[in-house]
Amino acid sequence: MARFVWSIDPLAVTRLGQEPQDTPFTPGELTRIGIPARKIPRVQAELARLAADGQLDRRALLALAPEIARQLL
Repeated sequence: MARFVWSIDPLAVTRLGQEPQDTPFTPGELTRIGIPARKIPRVQAELARLAADGQLDRRALLALAPEIARQLL
């Protein structure tokens, strides 16, 4: 049973039943600021999650994008 539990992606499980949120930036915009193509989907997902709160404006989200990409493998 433990093997089954640890084989599930916890991030995906926490998002079950939730509607996907719109991403605030296109892949082209993220490429222009230096985000590698392989990291763009995850950065977009994180930015969408942060934008859903409504506390950060577009400029702040754009400043956070490279920091998010740096944290990803």
